[in-house]
Amino acid sequence: MSIMDALKDGKPLYHTSYTLIERIDLGRCKKTNDFGRGFYLTTSKDQALRFVNAALRKSGGDLQSGYILSYAFERTDDLNICEFRSTDAEWLHCICGHRRRIGRIAALWDSYDVLAGKVANDDTNATITFYLNGAYGEIGSEDAVAATLRQLHPEALENQICLKTQSALDCLKLVGYEEAPKYERDLQG
Repeated sequence: MSIMDALKDGKPLYHTSYTLIERIDLGRCKKTNDFGRGFYLTTSKDQALRFVNAALRKSGGDLQSGYILSYAFERTDDLNICEFRSTDAEWLHCICGHRRRIGRIAALWDSYDVLAGKVANDDTNATITFYLNGAYGEIGSEDAVAATLRQLHPEALENQICLKTQSALDCLKLVGYEEAPKYERDLQG
């Protein structure tokens, strides 16, 4: 089942934050995330919990807990949506273009209200960096893309949904939130 099909079935979406968000401001969103500037959600509550520590680091303080916000998405037909149904060359180049701020590449996805696909999480940063530095061969070549995608173990990656426009944000309804402590993995280190 695709991510967007799951939304039609009313599956909840989750966002992790160090604070409760009363109003989403796209201007405050980082440009260099996987799918560029936008408000990021996932259908995986486990993934949202694993992102608590990253959210707490953004606070710049000594917070010991953050929030998992739950949303419902009521899609309208006039949204322009791109869903990467697999981790392929197009998905990889979208992420690389946004992370490295390669304008001509990132601009290919500027017309979309929503981008959805697998998340290139912190565990994938080194692999993407190796790809961008030519460690797997010439960037964009079939061999380099294939080697990179094999290293990413796409079957283990969770999903992400990036709402890039106010029209997409207007489809969101906050349905609840819960406080979430720092993720255990980082507390042991």
